[in-house]
Order: sequence, then structure tokens, then C-alpha cells
Amino acid sequence: MDELLQEFISETQETLEALAGEVVAWEADPTDSDRLDAIFRFFHTVKGSCGFLNLPRFERLSHAAEDVLSDIRAGKRSPDPATVNAVLGVMDRIGELAEAVAAGDALPNENDEFLIAALSAPDESAPALLPVTSGVEVNHPVSKQAGGQSGPRTIRLPLSLIDQLMNGVSDMVLARNELSRKLRDRSADPELESAFERLSSCVADMRDAISKTRMQRVERLFAAIPRMVRDLGHDLGKRIDLRLEGGDVEMDREMVEMVVDPLTHIVRNSIDHGIETPEKRRALGKPETGLLRLDARQSGNQIVIEIRDDGAGINTTRLVEKAIAAGRLTPDAAARMSEAERLDLVFLPGLSTAAQVTAVSGRGVGMDVVRANVERIGGVIAIDNHPGQGLCITLRVPLTLTIIPGLIIRAGGLHFAIPRSAVVEILHDTNETLGIATVGGAKIATIRSVRHSMIDLEDVLGMDKPEQQGPRAIMVVRSSTGVPFALGVSAVDNHEELVIRPASPLVMARGVYAGMTLPDNGKPMLLLDAGGLAKAARLPDMIDDRAGQQSDKADRRTCVQMVPALRFEELSGERRLLKLYLIDRVEDIDAAAFGQSGGRAFVRLDGRLVPVAHPPQVFAQPRVSALRLRDGDLEICYPVAAVLDIVQMPVVPDLVAMQGLLSGVAMVDGEPLEVLNPFALFAALEPVQEGRGRRCLLADADDGWTREILAPLLHQAGHEVVLGLPLDAPARPDDIVLSADADAAQAAEAMGCRVVHLRASPRPPGAPDGSVYRYDRDALMAAIAGTRG
Repeated sequence: MDELLQEFISETQETLEALAGEVVAWEADPTDSDRLDAIFRFFHTVKGSCGFLNLPRFERLSHAAEDVLSDIRAGKRSPDPATVNAVLGVMDRIGELAEAVAAGDALPNENDEFLIAALSAPDESAPALLPVTSGVEVNHPVSKQAGGQSGPRTIRLPLSLIDQLMNGVSDMVLARNELSRKLRDRSADPELESAFERLSSCVADMRDAISKTRMQRVERLFAAIPRMVRDLGHDLGKRIDLRLEGGDVEMDREMVEMVVDPLTHIVRNSIDHGIETPEKRRALGKPETGLLRLDARQSGNQIVIEIRDDGAGINTTRLVEKAIAAGRLTPDAAARMSEAERLDLVFLPGLSTAAQVTAVSGRGVGMDVVRANVERIGGVIAIDNHPGQGLCITLRVPLTLTIIPGLIIRAGGLHFAIPRSAVVEILHDTNETLGIATVGGAKIATIRSVRHSMIDLEDVLGMDKPEQQGPRAIMVVRSSTGVPFALGVSAVDNHEELVIRPASPLVMARGVYAGMTLPDNGKPMLLLDAGGLAKAARLPDMIDDRAGQQSDKADRRTCVQMVPALRFEELSGERRLLKLYLIDRVEDIDAAAFGQSGGRAFVRLDGRLVPVAHPPQVFAQPRVSALRLRDGDLEICYPVAAVLDIVQMPVVPDLVAMQGLLSGVAMVDGEPLEVLNPFALFAALEPVQEGRGRRCLLADADDGWTREILAPLLHQAGHEVVLGLPLDAPARPDDIVLSADADAAQAAEAMGCRVVHLRASPRPPGAPDGSVYRYDRDALMAAIAGTRG
């Protein structure tokens, strides 16, 4: 009887967990007869088992719920909100009784009659609840076993036994790998190899079967979410549309247990802090019903869970104010923080943005514990904040223990592993079908006319490349985005069945590793994450099929917006492109007109000094071809070796690769050409052009220092200089007066001009008066620009 009772308690608790979401979904769609039947069968099964097991309280509660559901199925009663609340209350009570029986504790029965009365005759005068608050979308059908129908036969095993089996099969795989290595070192024996292949097949089948015993569908993790969202929505007066995706993804059952608490806290925060009330959402122009979406997917050797809402997001300004008020942050440090650093304050312990403490949140105990729990299991948490529009929190957690086929590679004198499923092709850099070129500071690998972005593993991991003996291996790797890229390594040494375990949080935080593994030699080795490598190297998400581009070039030009561009040759020999609209003129200039001063290059044109971009050390010819570039008042001279022709290029380069003055690579007539970035060209010269067009009035015109030192300095900075105050012509609104004389400054202020007060001493004689030391160049320029009070 004890075994039967324990079996009944376990099955009841599991079924209750799954049915909570089904009741909420049924409330959203009362016409769903399948879910209504599943709920009815649960209470019917509980009632039938209780009589045999002598559990009268279970029997009385389940019998009352069964009667009400039977009337609803027969159309005699409607599933109004009060009835649904009463059914959920009975389910909660049965769950409490099951826990008490399992623990051997007594549970008072004072509420049983109240629950049964609420079921039998709901109070018609009770205030109506909010309209349907949860639209739950699930991708899996209603579980037919929830009501006790016959299904696949199961037995219950202690988790420790499953762990022991997993450890045993892991050791078996390591032993098989070691045996494989020793067999490779011996002479070939066909009979021995055949027997080893049969053994390997048996080990693989056993590994797969035992691995599945630890795996559990993510829907188990999502089971309690719909009920929690429904209840919190009612309590807070909010309407919430809950959508669940990815319930069929499997993860280690131990990981499921560890992720439940962090996920629950994040969902509660989204409802309490994020999603606004219907009235506020209506005032903001949003739908009255807020959207809360939970997505789960497998990415390599990790499970990715996204919790996304369309609420208010995180107010980082309020976070900073709370941190300063709590003494966790100084105002000076806050002023220097980036937006990402401000957002990271949400993980400070004891910090909350809630206006008041409620039953849901406001005590400052939450996100710090969430991050600690996630990192403890080798996971990573990331926040994507859009103030006023919503928030997305991403959890990346590993599979606790699994075995995958992998490749052992060597780079920087160390060994790494990479999942075999991520590798599309392997070849050597001496292969005739492979071409490697450096374009725009980035490597491009062309394999049979198909171009791939290329990275060397040593560069991404910050290691030195050892002296290479023989050719390097080039692997075409498929990242998590589906776009393949080329990965250069010293060599690919072997392929093995790898036992994967989570690495430490410090290692996982790098973003390029998916865990650690134990190969047949027993030495720990890091498992590479292909998607993390691509992200760390900032590779573009683009597939370039050069052969296809050549065949349908005419069609491509009709669907891609093209602009005219000048194709030219640099003084250093590269052929590049620059959009034509920026070029004011092309002319030949005497090499003697170019010069440098203070680290800046210039050229004398039309009696003016014009900045020079990308200047060489010396010119080989007496005459230099130059591009005159203009953007409004800004002008740049760009010397080149030769102007070739005018061509058509896409508005956005085919390969976007921001490197210095380059914005990417465009294909023109089958030739990859680097594209100059006009933004970088003018931004690099911005300090030279700062202040152009400003008129500086020097009130102390008779002073020798003003005429001989200050005036040339302002001329060099690009300002227009006027000695003395204008007596006949009115001052312009943007005029700036510089003076050390108080009377002259007062006269200038009366004219409506902004005044920069100069002083001769490094420090003011008394209290700070806003004046500027006349030899403090940075402070002087900042005062003229208006960036200094």
C-alpha cells in the first residue's frame, strides 16, 4: 500500500503541474473540449483512486470538481471566471494535500468546505474579474495521460541511479576512444577492426538511450507559467497575452530544476515592472493587452530561453538615481558610465526601481540572485533594453552532460574541440580551389567561386601563431545564424565522441566557448562555439556567391539600388571606390604645394590651406592627381595615383567591413574593390574644422599679446578674427568676444555678444569667476565652442 500511495502522490503532483496551464488555456477558449475533457479525467481518476487508498478529503474535493465540470461538458453551466477560480482553488488544495501526505504531515481541513461551496454555488454578486487575460499559445497537444488514460508504460527511478548510469557510459566512451587510438597505432587486423566497430555501435546506442533518460522537454519548465501569469494579471489589474514557443526542446532534467526559479522571477518582474496597466497602455498608444513571450531553442550545445515583453523597459536613469541614493555609486562615476554599464546596475544586490514594496517585488532581492544562479550552472544572462517599447532577457544555459561527435583541432600550440555538425568542409590552404585575399583589412576565402569571411582562431582568441610546419587547415564552419565562414587553424588532428561538461562561468563569459570536454587522453579541453566565434570576430551575416552574381548581374542591378562611383588607384597601388556625389572636382596639383605642420597635412589651394586626407610621406611625381571632396563647408583634398573611370556600385557594399577609412567591399565587373567611408574621412578631420565660421572679436586690439599670439592661434583653429569691437556694423548673434578688460567685456555684453573672460594668472585671484587662463589652449577652445560654462 505504501508503494501504491507513493505512486499516486507522484502522478498527482506531475499531472497537476501540467494541468495548471491547461486550465488557463481553457479559460481563454471555453470551446476547447479537449482541454475540458483532460481536466475532467484528472478529477475522475483522483476520485477513483482515493476510495481504494482511503483518502476521503481527496475524494470529496475531486468529486465536487468532477460534478461541476460534468455540468459544463453537458452545457448546463458556463465556465465563468468564478467557476474557473474555484476549479483552480480545488487543484491547489489537492496539491497541498499531496505534499502533506508525502511528508507525513497533517493539513487542516478548514478550507475544504469553502472551496466546495464556491464550486457548487459561485457568488453571483462577486465582482467580475477582468476579461480574458491570458491567451496561451502552445505548440503541443493536450496530454491525454493527464486524465489517467492508458499511455506508454513507465517506471520511476531515483535520479542518483540515472547519474550513475550516465557516468558509467561516459567512462565507457572514453575507454573506447583510448582503445581506438591504440588500435590505430598497431598493424591493421580486419577481424579485430570488425569486432571493434560492433562494440562502438553498441556503445553509441547505449549512450543515446541513457542520455535520453536524463532529458526532459522544456514544456515541463513552462508548465507553471500560464497559471502564474493569470493570477498576477488579475491581482495587478493587467491584461496579458502569454505566448509559449519551443516546448518540445529537450534539456537535462537537472537543468530544468535549476532554471525554474530564475525564469519564474524574470516573468514576475516582466508583469510587475514591465507591462503597464490597460489605462496607461491606452494613453501611450499601445494595445490594452500586453504581450509576454517565452521562446526556447537549442543553439549548439546550449539552450537559449528568451523572455520578451512589450512593456516599459528598464529606466536606467532611475537605476542610477537609486544606486546613488543607496550609496552604491558616486555622481562622478555615474556621469562617466555608458548605457550598458547603467543597465548592468539592475544586477546590484539590494537595488530596486519599484516605487513601493509589494507582495510581488520592491525589496531589491531578485536579479542579482537570478544572475548568480544562472552563472553557477555555467550559463549567461543578457539584457536587451528598449525603453518605452519593451525588454528582452536571454538566458543561455548548457546541457549538463551530453556526448557529441567532435573534431580535435590545434591552434596557437593548444588543442580545442568543435562540434562535427558545425563543420561543413575541411581543406588545406595549398588547395587549388581555395584563394585567400586581404580586402579592407579583413580576410576573404574564395572556395570554388564562393566567398566566405575568414578568421584565424589564434587572432580571435588572442594567441600567437607558432611557426607552421606544413599547410594550415581551413575549415568552413556553419555559425548559429546559418551563414558559413572560414576558420583557419594549425591542423585538424582527430575526430572523437566527446563528453561535454559545463565550463566555469568566467570561461563561458568570453562568449566563444560552449563548454569543456574530456578526450581519450584525459586532458580537459575547451569546446568552441561557432556562433560565438563569428560574433566575437564581428563577421557579416552575408553569403556571397560570386559565380551566381556573375550569371545574374543584370537582374541584380535591377533589384539593388545603384549609385555612381569613381574608381581610382591609390598612391600605394590599391584600386578603390568613392561615391561620386562627394567629389567636387578632380585636378592635378604641384607636389610642392603640400606640407605638414603639427602632425597635420595640408595643401595650398586658391590662397587657402585645405586639409589633406591619407597623405603619403613623399610624392614620386612633381604633379599629383587629387580628389577635392566637399560636404557643405567642409573640404578635403585626397591625393591619388590615377583616376580610372566612373562605375555603378550598390548603395550598401556587398561586404560590410568597417576598417578605418573603409566601409566595405563592392563587386564591380567581377573585381572586389574597397569602398572609402566618407563619414570616417570627414570625422577624422573634424577637430581641424571645429569652429569654422565663428567670428571672434578681440576687444583688446591694442594689446601686443592679443595681436601677436591670440589672433594667430584663432586663425589656425579656423576662426574668423576681428581686432576690436565693431562700432558701425551690428554684432552677429554668434559673435564671441574675448577680452581681459572688464569695461570692454561689459560693453560687449551690452551688445548681446557672448564673452570669454581672459586672465593672465593660472588661477583666479579670488573665488572662481568663470574666466579662462589665456595660455590654457584646451579651456580656451572649449569656451569658444560653448562646451565650457
